[in-house]
Amino acid sequence: MVKKIDWTKEFSINNYALDKQHELIFDITIHANELAKKVLERYDDSLQEELKKMIVKLFDYIKIHFKDEENYMKEIDFPLLEEHKASHKFLVEKTKEILNYSKDPQNFAKELAILTKDWIAKHFCVDDKWIDAYRYKAIHLNEVHFSLETYKTIKALRNPAIEKEECFKYLCVCEDKIHQVPRSIHEELMIEKSLLKCETCEQILIYLGKEEGELKSLKDLEQEFEMIGKSNV
Repeated sequence: MVKKIDWTKEFSINNYALDKQHELIFDITIHANELAKKVLERYDDSLQEELKKMIVKLFDYIKIHFKDEENYMKEIDFPLLEEHKASHKFLVEKTKEILNYSKDPQNFAKELAILTKDWIAKHFCVDDKWIDAYRYKAIHLNEVHFSLETYKTIKALRNPAIEKEECFKYLCVCEDKIHQVPRSIHEELMIEKSLLKCETCEQILIYLGKEEGELKSLKDLEQEFEMIGKSNV
């Protein structure tokens, strides 16, 4: 089953109507997964029917939401509109396909979990954030628009073993605070040259070690902070 993630302001795209729709769809998918778990534990015709109705409701609701979101993207001249519409079409088709498994609890729950991961971990938490990034002229920054803790929770949807990974130390401007970044996220930051922020001070995290056992000098860190500061002007 999918790990529960609570809605926070980090998921906002700064459009009230779309945010409220996102929040509602977010809650429906989580509730649907919890209901699917109950069906697997104790098969019951009434529970199965309730789950089917919930998926139909989700299917109808996301079509309305996607249309509203696409209209908003047109209004702001979002450059990735066609790619975004393609991902919407994919999710609509996947939601429709799930209904084919309505009489097969095992596969129904499995397909629902896959859809939820695609919806929450990929589209909802990543693709939609580009809309907000573009709206506020930040699309050129390689910034992951979540705090480390929220990003770890999102990544755990597809990689449940992330909490057991080796961690790498990162620094922010908070006093005496070291951030432990799992290897998979650390490698993503290094390869894609992405950036994460501290949830407390909201400043960019800086990797402490150049190599295993070696820490960057204070001068190196100061230069990196200065460079990041300039990129945010």
